[in-house]
Amino acid sequence: MVNEERLRHMLKISEFDTYEDKGCKPMTQYARKDYISLQMIKSFIMGTITFFLIAGLWCLYAVDMLMKLVNSMDYKDTLTTVLTLYAAFMVLYLGATYIVYQMKYTAGRRKVKSYYSNLKQVNQMYERDERLKNAGGTDTES
Repeated sequence: MVNEERLRHMLKISEFDTYEDKGCKPMTQYARKDYISLQMIKSFIMGTITFFLIAGLWCLYAVDMLMKLVNSMDYKDTLTTVLTLYAAFMVLYLGATYIVYQMKYTAGRRKVKSYYSNLKQVNQMYERDERLKNAGGTDTES
């Protein structure tokens, strides 16, 4: 006879293995601090590239205005403005990254704990069935 509870747990295990295993794998390999730090480093690099791509595109868009101002421009003020914009962009971007990956890690750990709980319950069910089978087998032989 089919054990419905065991089947339910095995279906949950199979669903996790099929759909969420790859997404939750870093949650089992890294501590929260390490995982978030790794994502922050990646985001810092990508954020820097993105900021300068956006700045470059803006320069291409405003090339006429920049050419008119090139002789009268105060380069120190311009550099200060660009660095201030970069710092503000990176603070917002890294803040958002921290929040997103904090929540993602928490959700992933919750899924992994549920997965291991289901594995443990299925294992206990098999052990219980094995003990019952062995206990029943020794009684019939005596």
